[in-house]
Amino acid sequence: MNHSFKTEALILKRVNTGETDRIVTLLSKDRGKIVCVAKGVRKLKSSNRAVLEPGNSATVFLIETKSLPILTQSKLIKEASHIRQSLSGISQLSQILEIFDRLFVEDFIDEETSELAFAIHAELLSETKRNNTIKALLQELITKLGYQDLKNTAHQNILDYVAEITEKKMKSFDFLKVV
Repeated sequence: MNHSFKTEALILKRVNTGETDRIVTLLSKDRGKIVCVAKGVRKLKSSNRAVLEPGNSATVFLIETKSLPILTQSKLIKEASHIRQSLSGISQLSQILEIFDRLFVEDFIDEETSELAFAIHAELLSETKRNNTIKALLQELITKLGYQDLKNTAHQNILDYVAEITEKKMKSFDFLKVV
């Protein structure tokens, strides 16, 4: 028997698969990281197409299956298109999403770290975006997830620290120097 559920989530990344499908990675407010399949989303007439862009937040409807959950519907909450208007905005957005993708695990999130992640996203998308606030919230998120405070490490920036934690080089460029 298939089980369906609805959750609010940030779209972290997407990878094309097959002719019209995408594997989408979400950060759900109440379920942690979810990797799911969005069938037919690359078709021109797909209603989910624009909603499932990295950086957007959406309410998503999923059906659990034996393999990956299937995303059936999505409703946009907050669009990130205005931050994608500049190269620095794209860089910042992709960096935050990559950090979230690396630090959160599938099928688990506590309320405090969820609220921090969504607060970081909201600050990043706000018209009065303050990089110092984002950096401070990111450092708080890292310690709440059980890692050592960045200030107590030899690292000069968050990206290097996250790369060490996850034992994998980061793809995005640094704009988050130590506060």
